[in-house]
Amino acid sequence: MSYVKSQVVEADIIVLNNLSTFYFSETPAKLEKNSPTWMTDILPIQMERRESMNTGLRLKYHRLKKRVSLEETASGILSSRELKKIESGLKEPALRDLEALCKKLEISLAPKENPIGQVLVKNFKTSLLHPQNKGKIMEQYADIHDHPLLFVNEDIELEYNIQQIRYFIITGDLDSAEEKLKEMERFKEFMNQEQFYLFHKYKGNYHYILNDFETALKTYQMAEKIAPNGSSSSEKGDLFYSIGITATQCWETELAFQYTEMALKIYQQEFIPKRIVECHINMGITHNRLGNYKISIEHYQNASTIGRKLEIEILKFTTEYNLGYNYFLNQQYELAKEHMETALTFIPPEYIADSLLSYCLIIMSDLELDNMESAKKWGEKGVTLIKSKNLNLDSPTNQTFKESYIQFMCLIHLLNNNFKEFEDLTQLYLIPSLETHKNFYELGYFYSQLGNVYYKQALYEKSAEYYRNSQRAYKNLIRKS
Repeated sequence: MSYVKSQVVEADIIVLNNLSTFYFSETPAKLEKNSPTWMTDILPIQMERRESMNTGLRLKYHRLKKRVSLEETASGILSSRELKKIESGLKEPALRDLEALCKKLEISLAPKENPIGQVLVKNFKTSLLHPQNKGKIMEQYADIHDHPLLFVNEDIELEYNIQQIRYFIITGDLDSAEEKLKEMERFKEFMNQEQFYLFHKYKGNYHYILNDFETALKTYQMAEKIAPNGSSSSEKGDLFYSIGITATQCWETELAFQYTEMALKIYQQEFIPKRIVECHINMGITHNRLGNYKISIEHYQNASTIGRKLEIEILKFTTEYNLGYNYFLNQQYELAKEHMETALTFIPPEYIADSLLSYCLIIMSDLELDNMESAKKWGEKGVTLIKSKNLNLDSPTNQTFKESYIQFMCLIHLLNNNFKEFEDLTQLYLIPSLETHKNFYELGYFYSQLGNVYYKQALYEKSAEYYRNSQRAYKNLIRKS
């Protein structure tokens, strides 16, 4: 229902700075079945890693890169056992053997200095830290992709490959992000401290986008433990923010508060307005869950004040949406409607799921205000949107759309007194989805509406049962907070 929960816009803004349209080469169902079990094992903590590759590590890196066996590489030069010792750093190769091995692997005898390559990677990394324009980032990538100077030095090549993970996530190419993560798993032992840290942070980004928030949180926390001491403030802020919003998704409220507050302080010092707004939004969510409703509203209002000065429509939408949702939770339905209607003026047309969720909250507010005429008017707008896009429950789209579509259609059936359709859709589809995602407020709301429907049909025992279910859902919400 809200950005307290997992929604497309929130994921975009928080992790990817609202730049992504995710796509897979297969059907969107991959979002659900693509849980990357190959990435769920947390590596042992390695607090100190190499600063540069020694000779043996460099030979092993290029051998693995070319997918050549130890035996094949050593053949005709030295024994496999001797090569293994060299690769492990237990002995230095004789010059003649080193020359022969390098010739076979088609590499130079020693790493080459590459200042231009370093600049290319540094600029690429900087553009990905706080991306503002996906188009410009894609243009930059097209300019440097396959640039020969990105591949003449092992460290620069590793760094570039790791940054590609972030790039693919930002541009929504989750297939390529997955492939690059798998590829780089093979080269973890060659990464220096910063590379090893970034690899884990970007892995956390990937898990977050797949809505695997618990694994994302563990991965971000691992990244924090292995972060280099000399990390920039902006880099720390990005990690703290990622931990904060992922903790929010996991209902780890105290942790979310702690890390978002740390991120906010950094972004205020660095003066990065967009992230300041995003931090205020997450602080608003956190305080709302802690029961600090007044402070929550203050954070949303701060986000709104700063956000109005930024030309980022989706950020304005998210701020207004959360303000509206907060007022709805506090039974201030007129204010909830006012902010939701404002939110809809900022939403891009392609964000259909979020438009439907906005209509849902307005309709629910109208129902609480007993304003059936207005509720039906907003219902008609939503139906018009669905028909214009020729959408239905079986449309090939993501899970977020399906959930918002189901919730909206349940309300339409309720408004039209189609009680059987409302009962079937709510019980068969909506309630299981809300239970899976622990959306306790919406669960309580629709249990209550089912109770109302049964009461109108004089099914009093069944009505009482669903009222009790509603109470249990709301109690779960209180416990979670």
